[in-house]
Amino acid sequence: MTADVSGGVGADVSGGVGAGRAAVRRPAGPDEPDAAWATVCFSPPALARDDGTRPARSASAVWRTAAARGPVLVRLYGSFPTAAHGRYGPPPPCRHAPGRLPCDVHLWADADRSRRSGPGLVDCADVLVSPAPLPLPAARGRVRELLARHPGCLAAVSSSGTGCVVGVRTGAGGPWYGRLACDGAWGRAAPRVAASVVHAWTVAGRPPDALRSLAAAGPPVRAYGRYA
Repeated sequence: MTADVSGGVGADVSGGVGAGRAAVRRPAGPDEPDAAWATVCFSPPALARDDGTRPARSASAVWRTAAARGPVLVRLYGSFPTAAHGRYGPPPPCRHAPGRLPCDVHLWADADRSRRSGPGLVDCADVLVSPAPLPLPAARGRVRELLARHPGCLAAVSSSGTGCVVGVRTGAGGPWYGRLACDGAWGRAAPRVAASVVHAWTVAGRPPDALRSLAAAGPPVRAYGRYA
């Protein structure tokens, strides 16, 4: 990930990381939901020892910094198969012992579509994603706009070319911006995977500018249904 030196939004706004942990309106559609829960596991379990959840999509990846690399599993949950405007809480945390990096649960929202799922959902999301591919300057502007308009989110991501433009709220000095090389094997889910990993990485206390790339460790797996 290389630093974007084209400027920031301004002063840091103290965001509610995890503000979306309360029950929220269910997103529309199980295939490409407008908003849903996500879990990030830096100690991916073997399939036989999975945690019993049934995400809408799972993506295995390898994160890389200049000096290290490691596996990560992102589970992007779909909506409950219940009546429209039902409510649901976050999925259960991973059941394994803590690893080198802690697992993460957060609420993500598609900033381009999530208004359809109910008012205010985008305002309580921990992560905002703009998945429509944009030229690099437009993607940078979109990320700045999202962080400026939604102070409750920690990270915002916009798709651009073979990577994603990332904006992350930092403790001081305003948001940080950069570009993360992200494998296109995940298709439209690529910016969601990138956003979730960046969120988990940041809340674990790691500097976002240390991340250089995310590479697919396997194709995305779909398994629709409720989680346990």
